[in-house]
Amino acid sequence: MLGLINLQCPNTMKELSAKRPLASEPFGAKFRLMDFALSNMVNAGINTVGLILPFHSRSVLDHVRSAKEWNLARKQNGLYYLPMDEEEELLHPQGGDIYSYFKNLRYVEAGQCRYLLLSGCDVVANIDYEEVMHFHRKHNANITLVYKKQEEDCPGEGYVLKTTANGHVIGMQKAANVKKDENLFLGAVLIDSELFLRMIRRANFGGKWKFFDEVLADNVENLRIFGFPFKGYAKRINSIDSYFQSSMDMLKQENWREIFHQDNRIYTKIKDEAPAKYMEEARVTNSLVANGCIIEGTVENSILFRKVRVGRNAVIRNSIIMQNTNVGEDAILDYVICDKDRDIQPEAVLEGTKKEPLCIIKHEVR
Repeated sequence: MLGLINLQCPNTMKELSAKRPLASEPFGAKFRLMDFALSNMVNAGINTVGLILPFHSRSVLDHVRSAKEWNLARKQNGLYYLPMDEEEELLHPQGGDIYSYFKNLRYVEAGQCRYLLLSGCDVVANIDYEEVMHFHRKHNANITLVYKKQEEDCPGEGYVLKTTANGHVIGMQKAANVKKDENLFLGAVLIDSELFLRMIRRANFGGKWKFFDEVLADNVENLRIFGFPFKGYAKRINSIDSYFQSSMDMLKQENWREIFHQDNRIYTKIKDEAPAKYMEEARVTNSLVANGCIIEGTVENSILFRKVRVGRNAVIRNSIIMQNTNVGEDAILDYVICDKDRDIQPEAVLEGTKKEPLCIIKHEVR
């Protein structure tokens, strides 16, 4: 299998992603959203992965670098950076991906693999793609789409698949809100490489923009397209609300173990820090606290990234505090998402709600 990850996911969290692409959004105290797609491919034995870079790619390059943490720093094959160009930005201001794929067809041709695995970067899940490959071959499919049957209503746009009892996809559409029991497409596509090359060339010359909407959906009746039902935890990050809820889901032990403590691990950039330091006055319950933190106050139901300092008598509840943030003494934070490198003033009171957490962006004074 050849891997291709499109990091040009639409910016659905502008409050937090104004200065970084969604792919490099921090998650789970030390990870980035792109870590899930990249790790899932490596765990399936894929040793050649291409990253279609977003226009603002500095944070992606800084995080992945040589990809040695994913065992992709190789003399042969390994990781390929596929940069965006100005023409790509001008031709597709509305987020079409056909030209991005077309521009990188040489990567697919040079890979000389029978199968191509496409993925986005906006899903939190630990997916075994070897199972997907087995399903693909068993059903003699041309294309296999990975989906998750929703256990509850899922606000925000998403693609919904309609399947038969044996998994044959007979319909797909874009929904403004995905409802309970609907099949949410998770952005992963397993396809025969030669078929992909033909489809992208035809679509690009035909003036089409979007692979799912205008290519896959138009070929439901012509090709053997099947849906693989993923049974594990999966959350698509398409809003501040979904990002916050998925982050809070990681405080549940069963979700944390399923995502991060399976045989198939989620890898990330290694940063050596001293263990978190809990002072005598510290009170910490049901929270994820990364290395390098110093806690003097109270932390409840929260996620603290590396090198966060919580001052004496400060209280943090139901919040996500990103790296290098200093929370001053006697400050109170409840339902807050705080971007990195921030200073929260002593005695500050910052409060949001479960549905609308308060976002504190970089360089904003609080």
